[in-house]
Amino acid sequence: MPVKIRPNPSIPDHEVLRKIGGGAYGEVWLARGVTGAMRAVKVVWREDFEDERGFEREFEGILKFEPISRDHPALVNILHVGRSPDGLFYYYVMQLGDDLRTGREINPIEYEPRTLRADHHQGPGERWATDECIDVGLRLAEALHHLHESGLAHRDVKPSNVIFVNGRAKLADIGLVAARGQRTFVGTEGFVPPEGNFPGSCLQPRQDALRDRHRQGSDELPGFA
Repeated sequence: MPVKIRPNPSIPDHEVLRKIGGGAYGEVWLARGVTGAMRAVKVVWREDFEDERGFEREFEGILKFEPISRDHPALVNILHVGRSPDGLFYYYVMQLGDDLRTGREINPIEYEPRTLRADHHQGPGERWATDECIDVGLRLAEALHHLHESGLAHRDVKPSNVIFVNGRAKLADIGLVAARGQRTFVGTEGFVPPEGNFPGSCLQPRQDALRDRHRQGSDELPGFA
């Protein structure tokens, strides 16, 4: 697939510094707010969707998640949601995760987010302390339970979507959150449950919850083996 060349997005009250991540469902930019606080901004482009309906469905999902995100300590907080004046993209401003090497000391030029996947790759073969494994596992399980109780499902739980803020694990990439039972197929190979991720029955809300938990169980937590 050819790489799309796009201008830096214009985000109100933020200086967009550089792109720090991206995939099929959007781009993540490092930005500095008017107060000087460093933030992560996810930008989701209309042209990446086959039709308007899919784009609007994802936007509705983030609107539902925005207030819920601040109700649980293991969910990345959404601080603001908006759309570009020309309708080409929507965006949401989030907490910025710790730097992989320097924690909360953020150097915009060298910043690399600390994720569960990055931790694992930085120290291959190293085991986590048992209490650290339990803490991460419990926090993620409780965050998913809170999400499911609110009628939403994540749809892409995996190590690279678990970040650390002030040293504590949080579930990220909430742009993939959707209403439980919604007819969509998304996910990452290796983390989609064996029966797939297709919707389709009165049991769908319960199945969505089980699929999220399957993905959590697939996470390659260092030291669990």
